[in-house]
Amino acid sequence: MFRIIVFCGVLVALNPSTVVGYTSGFGFELLMTRLEQLEARVYEKLEQAQETATLHQKQLGDKFDAVMNSLSKSIRQQQIEQLSSHSGVYTVRYNTTMFRVFRDGSLERGFGGNWTVFQRRYDGSVEFNRSWSEYRDGFGDVFGEHWLGLEKLRTMLDTRRHELLVVLEDFGGVIAYARYGNFKIGSEAERYKIKSLGQYSGTAGDAMEYHLTEKFATYDKADENDCAERFGGGEWFYNCYHARLNGPYMASAKLTKRNGIHWYEFRGHDSLKASKMMIRPFN
Repeated sequence: MFRIIVFCGVLVALNPSTVVGYTSGFGFELLMTRLEQLEARVYEKLEQAQETATLHQKQLGDKFDAVMNSLSKSIRQQQIEQLSSHSGVYTVRYNTTMFRVFRDGSLERGFGGNWTVFQRRYDGSVEFNRSWSEYRDGFGDVFGEHWLGLEKLRTMLDTRRHELLVVLEDFGGVIAYARYGNFKIGSEAERYKIKSLGQYSGTAGDAMEYHLTEKFATYDKADENDCAERFGGGEWFYNCYHARLNGPYMASAKLTKRNGIHWYEFRGHDSLKASKMMIRPFN
């Protein structure tokens, strides 16, 4: 006897003697199909998981590299800032720029140590009536009288907040100082203008406030009043100055009025014997 059934829309005749075997074979094939589908889905999920893990690993790697890079920069900066407390010449690195600086580690007069000197005068051995490019790049010897260079100064100031310390000495041996809490200058395109000084403290008087926002000038890149050409030296001139530490060196305080090294609030137009301008990261 035959039975006729419809399977998947197809008319099929089944022999009772073979139906058991047929059903068993069909169930096995169906099971295998299901297993293959399950296996495919498992492989698909595994591939997705692997892709996700790879992506997360890359993201973690990028974050780790960023943290380590930041940390290494921080460590390098700390090494720069925490050089020996002894005064002397050190080679420093800021990003890809390396240069030598004189570090003043003296703790006398309560100034603290680790100041980086960018201007120093005391005997007139170095000529300071220089061109724009010389003031930009620096001149003199860091062991003695020198100007470190505006571009190096800007590079250091751009790393973080710095304070400025100006130490002055007159021909009577009297020492005075001016300290500013947040010293910033612009780029060469901005002619290194003074952008910020911060709060003043000290005994010399606040002569730098008069020059705030002024651009640097030299005889070959003059200011609007031609102060650099008239008086010599490179400065942040303003009609023409209250602070002028790069003028001609004089052997006496009153040798020539309105000429020499001046800090008007300290000794008026009398020339000074020595000056030193320094910066240090602000804490």
